[in-house]
Amino acid sequence: MIITTSESEQAQLVHPNLQNSLANYPLLSESEEIRSYFQADDLIDWQVLGKALTSLQTTFLMASYRGVEIQISVASGYLLRLDQTPEIAAGFELGDALLFTGFGNPGPLAIVFETPIFGATTQIQADTVKYPEYLVSIEAFDRLDKSLGKVNLAARSQREGGGVIPLSLFDSKGRIKKLVLNAKEQGIHMPFAISSVNLRTNLN
Repeated sequence: MIITTSESEQAQLVHPNLQNSLANYPLLSESEEIRSYFQADDLIDWQVLGKALTSLQTTFLMASYRGVEIQISVASGYLLRLDQTPEIAAGFELGDALLFTGFGNPGPLAIVFETPIFGATTQIQADTVKYPEYLVSIEAFDRLDKSLGKVNLAARSQREGGGVIPLSLFDSKGRIKKLVLNAKEQGIHMPFAISSVNLRTNLN
């Protein structure tokens, strides 16, 4: 996400051939090429929250695979644990465990980490009500709740041939304390789902 370190530090996170292009973009929306070099060391697996269609509170705590405490929250309403099935109009892999912001509660979705991390990757998808295009965003914040940067990506409705949108970001200084994800159609907040979240928690 925010690329501010030396080339030697960047090399620990991405393939050396990409270092020059990374250095030219202080705020980076990761491409599929860069995602392939993201070396995760932890995972947020929504499956641990219960079986499909489990309703979740507005704010709750959970742990990553390696035991990092994480707070998940939305402004109002409830969250819902889903599985991707043929009946669900989304483009995730069949069987994927998903977190859905809930009917009548469009988000945004906040993920707060017990300790700051270096990076995260996930996939997001919503479905439009009136227009074929929509916008997804992800923003990272530090310990002082100061924004480290925001990425906006264009998306297209599943019904119009669109699919999931991969999101991948990292800050080589390891300052990411909170992530905020959102989806909007013509400026209006939309419900959305995300897949499991791969994390980079250290550089060792």
